Amino acid sequence: MLMKTIVPFVSRRKRKSVLEAGAWAALAACLLPACATRSQFQKGYERGASDTVKRQYWILQDMQKREAAGRAKPRLSVYRLPVTPDPNATVKTVPYEISIPIYE
Repeated sequence: MLMKTIVPFVSRRKRKSVLEAGAWAALAACLLPACATRSQFQKGYERGASDTVKRQYWILQDMQKREAAGRAKPRLSVYRLPVTPDPNATVKTVPYEISIPIYE
């Protein structure tokens, strides 16, 4: 009598555990690819963000090089102007020269 009640109980339990195992396997089969895809997506996103940062860095470097090239060292030019005394002036002066420095 005891054996008759134990056998159906065990067989039902086995069927139930098989069904539970199948459900877990199906759930894992659905979620694992999504996790892998998410991980791949995250890697791609990080690579893209990293590439964007690198591009911005090099754009900034190029801009600074252009500004530095545009701001070359100033060139010094000296213009000399001779000043002759006025012959009609009441005070006599000596001829002299004025030097005007100009940075270009």
